[in-house]
Amino acid sequence: MPVARPWTWALTHHGMWSLFVADIEPARTGMPERRHPLHPPREVMGHWLAIYATSDYDADGVTWLQRAHGLEAPSSDTLPHGAYVAMARLAEVSTIGNDSRSFGNDPWWAPPKAPFCRGTIAWWLEELMVFEPLPAPPAQRLTLVDPELLPELRERVALARDGIWRPEVYAVPAPPPRQPPPPAQTHVLRRELPADDSPVSPMGDVVQLGLFGDSAPLASRTEAEQPATSSPIEATNRKE
Repeated sequence: MPVARPWTWALTHHGMWSLFVADIEPARTGMPERRHPLHPPREVMGHWLAIYATSDYDADGVTWLQRAHGLEAPSSDTLPHGAYVAMARLAEVSTIGNDSRSFGNDPWWAPPKAPFCRGTIAWWLEELMVFEPLPAPPAQRLTLVDPELLPELRERVALARDGIWRPEVYAVPAPPPRQPPPPAQTHVLRRELPADDSPVSPMGDVVQLGLFGDSAPLASRTEAEQPATSSPIEATNRKE
């Protein structure tokens, strides 16, 4: 089973128990790259998988491990590649639609702090055994291990099982420096003007504005200033 780094490191050193296997359809004109999640064939269920660390180094995986678990993955030139690094038994397969672990309940599928969900079809591993990396040429997914490598592979598994060989502790890069928190916003107090308790001068004459902007007081109008009326009766009375 070929697996890209640093996912192999998560398997061998941090207890990751799930794989998300997909075929990659390369990008072409008018179409982006697409991933096609895969179910394993029924005949491999319950069988042992030899985990092969490929030369690929997944930068998105580095981000995921840092955000989801606070892990700083070793650099690509530190982790072994082109070699078998572990054995595990394929115990279960589940999909995002029928397993509650895919909704933030499993730390290796889609934890709340992770930048993305790792996939839609999870291959669950059990009885993981990490052994001394065994260099080997690349092989296709789910193909039989080269019979010439089997004796050496069994020997390394036995040494690891008996505790004679222990996994190497890889140096990891220092975490990026933490950015200082932004300064707290201080509450700006409203600047109040001093109170003025001095007496207010009395108001002058109030001018009553009429409907048409007439500003003269009604009491001071002369008879000539009274508005003309259009009523014939009022005009006759005024002449009399």
